[in-house]
Amino acid sequence: MEAKELSPRGRAKRDQILGAARELFLERGFAGTSMEAIREEAGVSKPTVYNYYPAKEELFVDVLRRHIDENFGDWLLEEAKGEDSPATREELRDVLRSLVERFFATLMQPEYLALMRVVIAETPRFPYLGELLKQMAPERMMELVSTLLKRADERGIAEIEDVDAARRMLIGPFITYVFLDGLLSGEPRPPEPERIESIIDLYMKVISGKSG
Repeated sequence: MEAKELSPRGRAKRDQILGAARELFLERGFAGTSMEAIREEAGVSKPTVYNYYPAKEELFVDVLRRHIDENFGDWLLEEAKGEDSPATREELRDVLRSLVERFFATLMQPEYLALMRVVIAETPRFPYLGELLKQMAPERMMELVSTLLKRADERGIAEIEDVDAARRMLIGPFITYVFLDGLLSGEPRPPEPERIESIIDLYMKVISGKSG
């Protein structure tokens, strides 16, 4: 059900179910959480749960989507559609730095990392969960970077021979922080601002044809 189709009472009931599901998924994992357990935790009837979510998969999708939308919202889409594309190398550098900072602000949150751990643990049995997680944030981020790089190449402020390789070259170093200092750490440790600046500067030299 889309939010616009629900009454205020309906939205409150749906949010009640989502809140209970999120807690249980984080505590027990996807496979270890049943719809009955979610119903009990939410304090609603069985017909109510299935009225909103006919399957557990749909409920988990909504939990992930809610978390991503609350943190990214329509920001990625608006950036991708934006007509005020960087006109200089310095503007491109600033946009990429801002993008990476926003990336960490979301992906290094304890709850997002916990959801990632659930997905990683369950993906061997439920491969579509991994695909879902990629579609929710990483792929949207990669698409935005692709758009920015294509525009930069068209405007002559960057030299992009392979967009896919170039976007992976940007995101790759920061993924190591998410993995080593996020997923494998008891307390998330995003990189210091000066470290982000340093990596962005190196990246700009490469795409500006100044790597030599």
